[in-house]
Amino acid sequence: MEFISWTPVIFSRSGFPRDEEGRPFLPKNAFVESLTSAVIFYYIKKDREIENRVRKYLLSENLDIKEVAKQVKKIITDKYPVLDELDIPERVYLPSSQIKEKYVEIFDLKEWIDVRGFKTEVFSGVLQLEISSPHIEKLRAASHSYAEALARMEHSLLKDHPLASIFYEPLINQMKKWDIPLRIGMWTEVSFKGDLLFFWRIKEVREKLMKTLKTDIRPRYVLYLPDEKQTTGWAEIKTK
Repeated sequence: MEFISWTPVIFSRSGFPRDEEGRPFLPKNAFVESLTSAVIFYYIKKDREIENRVRKYLLSENLDIKEVAKQVKKIITDKYPVLDELDIPERVYLPSSQIKEKYVEIFDLKEWIDVRGFKTEVFSGVLQLEISSPHIEKLRAASHSYAEALARMEHSLLKDHPLASIFYEPLINQMKKWDIPLRIGMWTEVSFKGDLLFFWRIKEVREKLMKTLKTDIRPRYVLYLPDEKQTTGWAEIKTK
């Protein structure tokens, strides 16, 4: 099995964590978080009862911003425990030769401007990765549904910006052939990442979240590498 970073992967502004011997790695949680976002999106979209339960929760009076992500995840995984028995190494080591320091822009997809930027470590390459799950087919379906929706959303915000045609259109086409697509690591400055993406199309929920959470639930601010003309974190787990 392989982990393929189709665009550079960032873990944090301070770079990748390192073990006692100074070896850089991606922690298990980076993979689990990516797959969790996919599962949340997929089952809200797939199951009307789940959609209604999450909608009711998000429209409740005393919505606690600190609890939203945890509660939405609980609603879904209680009914669909597809993340159970997911076996991924605690640390996925990265060759130091494939880590570079790069300047990263925080790019506003709606206004087409570089809001600000920073330098950090990025990884590009292919790694051996052992992953197993009795629910691998469901995770594959969820990952395709989520990653493709996320890419289309970002593409739609760009409209006729050159990045839409030179990067996003080829990405969307290529992604359909990937085994298990991921959006992994640090790729946006939006606090919910793509976890609430499904509800952007539902006016009452969208307006309530904008008013209550004071944030755009779309992934409007993405991390962009100007040298590569790519947004970050698009990756694949190849199991075959």
